[in-house]
Order: sequence, then C-alpha cells, then structure tokens
Amino acid sequence: MYQRILVPLDGSGFAEQALRHAQQMAQPELTEIHLLSVAPLLEDQSLAVVDLYPVYVYRDYLVDHNVEMERINAELQGYLEQVSARLRAAGLKAVSSIRFGQPADEIIAYAAKAKCDLIVMSTHGRSGIGRWVYGSVADKVLRSSAIPVLLVRAKEASGNPTSA
Repeated sequence: MYQRILVPLDGSGFAEQALRHAQQMAQPELTEIHLLSVAPLLEDQSLAVVDLYPVYVYRDYLVDHNVEMERINAELQGYLEQVSARLRAAGLKAVSSIRFGQPADEIIAYAAKAKCDLIVMSTHGRSGIGRWVYGSVADKVLRSSAIPVLLVRAKEASGNPTSA
C-alpha cells in the first residue's frame, strides 16, 4: 500500500489524467495524495539574475518579478484547491504545494522531502522534434527518481478527464 503518492500537475487535462490512477491506488483516510505544481522560471532566468534585476522586460512588457511570481502562485493555489476539494469529496487526503524552478528537478526534490512512495504522472505525448526541443519532464523524472514512477500515457479527451 502507498502512503504518499505524488501527482505533479501543470493545469492541463493531460496532467490530470494521472489523478484517476492515483485515486485507484489510494486507500481512503490512509493515503495522502500530494499535488505539486511547478512554475518554470520565465525565460529560464536564474534567481540570482532576478535578484539583481527585479523589474525586467518580457515580450515588450515591463514585469515586476515578485508581482508576477505572486500572481502565478495565487493562480496555482486556486487551481490546486479545486483539485484537492474533488479528492477530499472522494474521501481522500490531499496535500498541495507550489514550487518555482525546473519541473523535473523540483518534482524529484519534493518527492524526497515529502517521503512519497510513488510518483504518478502523465506524459504529454510529445515525440520526435517536439520532445527533442522541449524535453520530457516525465522522462527526466523517470530516469532520475529514487522512488517508483508510474507514467500514464495521456490521451486527447473531450470534457474533463478527471470527472470519473
């Protein structure tokens, strides 16, 4: 039995398809489902650069980095709270967290810190040049994780993929 299952979510229907599988493996009142959203840093900026230049131009707009991070954080909190509420309505324990950084690295670090037993995540179905250009977060997690990873092949679906 798994006590703590991590499900990384990026707000897409593809990512949420992993929830159904995590729910099927979870035991009500005994298993915690950890929901994690990782917001990549804009333009791959390091925090050191952002600390030096807290206001920068992004796509012809003047952006205050701290305000933008707060906005993203608030959006993700609202999203994760909605997903958590659905899990709690199904009798499951839900824990949510938000991180900023490189998604694969943050997923692996969170899983270790939270002592998760399993990571359940969806693939986004990229292949060929798309996968080469964008990389595969799922592939990086699979190759680097010290704990088991269940990859769910995401499918195009009409409607909400998690309404089961």
